Amino acid sequence: QVNEEISVKHLPSTEPDPHVVRVGWSLDSCSTQLGEEPFSYGYGGTGKKSTNSKFENYGETFAENDVIACLVDFECGEEVEMSFMKNGKWLGVAYRVRKELLGGRALFPHVLVKNCAIEFNFGQREDTYFSVPPGFTFIQHLPVAERVRGTLGPKSKAECEILMMVGLPAAGKTTWAVKHAAANPSKKYNILGTNAIMDKMRVMGLRRQRNYAGRWDVLIQQATQCLNRLIQIAARKKRNYILDQVG
Repeated sequence: QVNEEISVKHLPSTEPDPHVVRVGWSLDSCSTQLGEEPFSYGYGGTGKKSTNSKFENYGETFAENDVIACLVDFECGEEVEMSFMKNGKWLGVAYRVRKELLGGRALFPHVLVKNCAIEFNFGQREDTYFSVPPGFTFIQHLPVAERVRGTLGPKSKAECEILMMVGLPAAGKTTWAVKHAAANPSKKYNILGTNAIMDKMRVMGLRRQRNYAGRWDVLIQQATQCLNRLIQIAARKKRNYILDQVG
C-alpha cells in the first residue's frame, strides 16, 4: 500500500477560475493530462474524480493550504483500490481497477496544476502533514528493489531529437506527429504547436473551442503566447520534440 501527500498553494492570476489542481495516478505511458485518458486516475479541487475524461462527483472540494493524501492499495485481491484523504479525512474509494487490466504495469504519482504551487511529501519529511492510515507506506520508504523506474529521457542534448513538420495546412502533419509519438513511447516526444496546446486547454475534459464561440481570436492568441514560451523552455531541456506549427 502506497501513500504520498501534496500541499496546495495558489499563485496570482487575473483570469476567471484560474486555479486547478488534480492529483492521482497514471501509467508511465499516459500523457500529462491527468484523468483524461484510460489508466489515468485523478481527483480535482472541484470535488470531481476523473478517468478517461469521465468526471464524477467525489469527496470534497479542496483549495489553498489543504493537504491531499493519495493512497493505492495493491492488497485487495484481484483489484487495485485508489482513494484520497483531505487534511487527514478519508474520502472513500475513488477507483477499483482489476490487476489483469493493468497487466503488471506500474502506477506513477501524477499531478496536474494551473497557477498553483505544490509541495510533495513522498516520505522525505521528518513529520507527515497528517497521520498515515495503518498499512500504508510512503513511496520513498519502499525498498529500491520494489520500485519501478519511469522512462528515462535523453542523457545529453546531443542525444535529443527534434522533428519539424513541413507541409501545407490540413496536409496531415498533426495526425502524423500524434501517430509517430504514440508509436515510439520510449521517446516521450513533446509535440509543440498551437493545436497541441489547445487540446490541453480543456475545462472538465472538454475542448475550449466549444465555449469560445465568437472569441476564436482570443483562444489563438493565448495558445500562440503559450507556444512561444514553451519553445523558450524547450531550448533548455533535454527532451525529444516534434515541432508542429505552420508559419
